[in-house]
Amino acid sequence: MWRPLIIRRSTLVSFGLLTAILPIANVGRYLMKRLGLCAMVALFVLGGCTPGGDPVPSGTLSEPLVETVVPSPTPTWTGEQQAVIDAVHRFWDVWARIAQNLETADWNDLHEVADDTALSDAFALWAGWSSMGYHLTGAPTFTPSSVRDSMSDHRGKQYIVRGCYSIEQSTLVDSNGQPNADRGLERSIGIYRVLKTTDGTYAVIEIGGDEVSC
Repeated sequence: MWRPLIIRRSTLVSFGLLTAILPIANVGRYLMKRLGLCAMVALFVLGGCTPGGDPVPSGTLSEPLVETVVPSPTPTWTGEQQAVIDAVHRFWDVWARIAQNLETADWNDLHEVADDTALSDAFALWAGWSSMGYHLTGAPTFTPSSVRDSMSDHRGKQYIVRGCYSIEQSTLVDSNGQPNADRGLERSIGIYRVLKTTDGTYAVIEIGGDEVSC
């Protein structure tokens, strides 16, 4: 399982290493689990030991996630909510592009769309994959279901985005192109903390989720 997704220090092990995305605080482990690189779980806390990895407790973001509104099947977004969602999609676009070419891509490109643990966990995950000769083919997708306001501080305003994270169109493979067999859940809940800075830019700063099919 290679669930990117969500990356905390245990994520490397999980990409099923990356097959499932755990609560933001445990994204690393979750990813490791998803990817199926159990041995790397110690490096990442995102997933579990398998691409599905050990499930990370839900709602482990730095701020408790409490959904008080049930989103409609076809939600409509305000301009600000769409901008926040777009930030998550940009994160995964850049993340996947780098993960597909770990030896030649400029990992620092992720600075344009991520910060805090979302950034450091991704670097740690890629370092683990690279050391083992793994890389990604295809790319994960994310379909949002809700966006809510979170805290604000000196850096700007934060939002929590929740939705369905899928690795159906992506695979973690070794240097010979052989896929990692342990994928775990191919669709699971993804939760993202997005920061809108005081200068109007957006960045994903935390990634988490639940090992629940969606």
